[in-house]
Amino acid sequence: SYLQIVRNQILVDVQGDDLLLQIFTSNILQRKVGEEAPFFEFIQRVCSECRNEHGCPATIKPGCGGFGIRNFLTLFLSIEVSKAMLEASLAKAEGDEERHAFSQSMVAVFRAQLDESNPILTEISDTMTREGGIKMELDRAVALNDDDEVRTLQIKLAEASKAKTDGNEKLMICSTKYK
Repeated sequence: SYLQIVRNQILVDVQGDDLLLQIFTSNILQRKVGEEAPFFEFIQRVCSECRNEHGCPATIKPGCGGFGIRNFLTLFLSIEVSKAMLEASLAKAEGDEERHAFSQSMVAVFRAQLDESNPILTEISDTMTREGGIKMELDRAVALNDDDEVRTLQIKLAEASKAKTDGNEKLMICSTKYK
C-alpha cells in the first residue's frame, strides 16, 4: 500500500504506465560518523505490459525504454544539497557567517540545477521510450517485408534519435552552466 511504500522510504517514479521503485541502504563500511561512505541502491522497474498485434505479450523493452534516467542526476544533486545544508547548519552553529552564506548559496545553486535539469531529463527519457517503441515496430515491419512501413519508421527513428541528441545537448548546456 501507499503507506508501506512511504514508511519503507521507497522512492517511486511514474512515466506513463511504467513504475520505477528505488530504495537505498544505510551507509556501509563507514569508518567515522559523518564521513562519506558507500551505500547500495536497489531498483525495480515495473514496465507496462506490451502486447503485439495479436494481443499476445510482446517483448519487454529493456529498462522500460530509458525510464529512470532522471533519477541518477536527481540523486546526485540531492546528496549535494544535503551536504551543503549540513555544512550551512554547522557553520551557523559555529557562528561562521561567511561559510554559512556560502553553503546556503550552494544549496540554492543545486536546487536551481535540479529544477532546470528535470524537465530536460524527462524530455530525454520520453524520447528514449519513443525510440524503443519505434525500434520494436521497425523490427516487426522488417520481418513482414513491409518496405513502405520500414521507410516510414526509419524516418521516425531518425527524428527520435535527433530529439534525443538535442536533449543531451540541452543537458550539457545546463550542466556546464552550473560548474
